[in-house]
Amino acid sequence: MACVTDDCGHCKKEAIKSRTIGFVRSGVHPLHVLAYKEILKKKGHTVFSVCEDLKEKAQYDKDIKVYCLEGWLKKHWDKFNMKRLRALSRKYDAYNLWEVYYTDRYMRYKYSHEDAVKLICGMITFWEYLLKDSGADYVASDCIIGANLFVGMIVGEKQGVRFIFNQDARYKQYHTFFTLHEGYENPVFYKYLDEENSVSEQELSNTREYISNYINNRMHPEYIYSSVNGSKNIKNVIADYVPRLWRINHFFDKKYKNKFNPHEYKSEWAFLGAAKEATRQAFVQKFFDEPDKKEDYFLFPLHFQPEASTCVYARKYENQAYFVEQLAKSIPVDKTLYVKEHSVRKGHKPISFYRELSRYPNVKIISWDADTHQLIKRASAVICLTSTVGFESLMYGKPVFMCGDTYFNHFSGVTVIHDVFDEKEKFRNPPVQDRELYIRQMACYLKSIQFCTFQEDPIHEETPQRLYEMQRDSINELMRFIEELENGVIPDKTKWGRCGLGKGALEEVGI
Repeated sequence: MACVTDDCGHCKKEAIKSRTIGFVRSGVHPLHVLAYKEILKKKGHTVFSVCEDLKEKAQYDKDIKVYCLEGWLKKHWDKFNMKRLRALSRKYDAYNLWEVYYTDRYMRYKYSHEDAVKLICGMITFWEYLLKDSGADYVASDCIIGANLFVGMIVGEKQGVRFIFNQDARYKQYHTFFTLHEGYENPVFYKYLDEENSVSEQELSNTREYISNYINNRMHPEYIYSSVNGSKNIKNVIADYVPRLWRINHFFDKKYKNKFNPHEYKSEWAFLGAAKEATRQAFVQKFFDEPDKKEDYFLFPLHFQPEASTCVYARKYENQAYFVEQLAKSIPVDKTLYVKEHSVRKGHKPISFYRELSRYPNVKIISWDADTHQLIKRASAVICLTSTVGFESLMYGKPVFMCGDTYFNHFSGVTVIHDVFDEKEKFRNPPVQDRELYIRQMACYLKSIQFCTFQEDPIHEETPQRLYEMQRDSINELMRFIEELENGVIPDKTKWGRCGLGKGALEEVGI
């Protein structure tokens, strides 16, 4: 077994088990990979990286082996066609490949049918080649954020290469949990849940204190505070963007004609996104309603889009206007549906979205500035796709209906709905939370997360010494997870929530 600490003398006495680990650029910055390479080399492991475009590839250290999708597509594009796609779809029949294609927020609406077929073929054959050529044992990333990584996971399952995702726990900064397969379920949490006496009385007490502190201080998940998620006013946008309008040559840049790079392809107008958001803010607010303290309502929190939270983890209902329509037809007649807009990137949705929702008489659109905690407290129940609001609502003991894939879908107090229209009767009987069971589940969850991150933020925010410590600690946690997987401490099973829980946990969550 490989060591997971720098100062352990154990490795001097035993042969080190060598592993080959890939890191994907969609979640892991090249500077992280360079540090991981040096740390893992001391433990006898090999590192490579995967990126999507040649500009990204140029950012890596020359000693790191990098596989680049854009280069692969350029070389093999003419070999791909519908005949090839049909053969690949039979080979990877666990998923509909078009469903996977549409999980990508960059490529989904840019390509013609013929080019989209080529792109899907290209992604699959790219991963088939690189996993075999690299001799990969594992591939690591922060989470699935689009089709290319999703395809890699599918190919990896066929080839016996485990994909390990480092999912943001939304607990506090840099705290995450490792997950497998589609990247939302937490196998360590289920392991603790299924073990008797896996959490101590002190851990249960700490959990109660955490919940109380979260509620009393009206806390929010850490990502809310990221500068990336902030909204700009029109004055700032004008200062940033108007000068670009005079750069006519920008619109003739060949990179926007490059179909081998999904991020850049047909994106010459993308720089106007912030200006659109800032301009819309004033026009959107006329559609907002004030919450009524006397009204009996279900709360549905909208997601920022496009994001993996819907494109990947709520694929059936990522069209939130359609989802609201289904809810409007399905909730009890004496309930109003409060649709709370997300506070991140105000104005990111088109005005037509709000106009469509405003047509439903039993739907009210609530401002992004409304107090989410107050809305939760007064709601009869909360309906979510994958929103953290569902996680927060359970702290209040509120009934929660989940319609997407999340790590807390099987907490006490949650009812999972796969088809809103066909399962509308469930809304008449909201789940009742078993508070003691919920506290135990929360304790298991909090115990399963650790200080670890693959994200880029620390590179820009931390001192070099602190950054190295974080990189070292993150790799140590990754290797510990890998070793527990290999030793059967953490069973590697797909679809935990449907068929992988142990007997004790199955009985507790009523599966």
